[in-house]
Amino acid sequence: MKIEVLGTGCSSCKALYEKIVKVAAEIQSSATINKVEDITEIMKYNVMATPAVVIDGKVVMQGSLPKESQIKEWLSNTNILDKKELVKQRYNDLALVSDAKSKCCCNPYAAELPSKKVYTIMSEDYSKLKGYEPDADLGVGCGLPTQYARIQKGDTVVDLGSGAGNDCFIAREETGETGRVIGIDFAPQMLAKARNNATKRGFTNVEFLEGDIENMPLADNTADVVVSNCVLNLLPEKDKIFREIYRVLKPNGHFCISDVVLNGHFPKEFTDNAAMYAGCIASAIQREDYLGEIEKAGFIDIKVERTKTVTIPDEVLEEHLDATTIQKYKAGNVGIYSITVTGKRPVL
Repeated sequence: MKIEVLGTGCSSCKALYEKIVKVAAEIQSSATINKVEDITEIMKYNVMATPAVVIDGKVVMQGSLPKESQIKEWLSNTNILDKKELVKQRYNDLALVSDAKSKCCCNPYAAELPSKKVYTIMSEDYSKLKGYEPDADLGVGCGLPTQYARIQKGDTVVDLGSGAGNDCFIAREETGETGRVIGIDFAPQMLAKARNNATKRGFTNVEFLEGDIENMPLADNTADVVVSNCVLNLLPEKDKIFREIYRVLKPNGHFCISDVVLNGHFPKEFTDNAAMYAGCIASAIQREDYLGEIEKAGFIDIKVERTKTVTIPDEVLEEHLDATTIQKYKAGNVGIYSITVTGKRPVL
């Protein structure tokens, strides 16, 4: 990773450079950090204000000073495209295994082959909800977003990261035959499983689309309600995601999202671990930053409906991390939480 701090020598530019160098040293980042003070070089990036930060050729911030938590997130997001592909592969694998609950995105701690031993540190019990379909429940969630989504008969509901269709089928029960449910996922095998589940049950108002949540294959003002369950934390561009949610919602439409957030920072060895990343833990960001992205996207009436503490069992840590990393993780006393949050697009 190459980080360039753009500035013409002002005190703020110098302070930002020193701050990034300090944070990088604290988390033992291998990133290359340079100052760019030549005005000709700065103009090549078309920035409107300094200080500005460029990571691997992309402007990520300009005209302000980031918090340390934001800098740590930048420094931790190395090889993010490779990690996204890793998540996609795990979803595809999950769709193919016969014992669906042996391994899952937010519960990836079982052995590589199907196993009867299941770690359910974040999953919720859907079985008592109307519309529940066991074949679609892969145990991958960290909340029950439909429970707080206030879905009405006739609503158009969009589920982000729809998996095998679990939340979509619950939403269909609530929106009824006059409504419409659209699931979006980026894993082809998972989409095939979801479509098969819908076909077996004769559902004609539930569809599943392949696409990225950061660039949804939907028109503006499509949805009355957007839901998502333990997915958005896996993707690095939270700002873009919430702007997309805003775009596809109708004015006065609302969202309900269950996701994982943090209070504190993991050691770099933890965030670099593939299993912890794909497991919706190492990929999570700070709670205040997560809620801040929602507010910056323009939503109003933002409310955390539910908070649940997540504890990682020692046996899970020992399976995926070395002793030194576990010691660092425990010393950091990081708070891991599943939250369910709602918000509304205003009528302008």
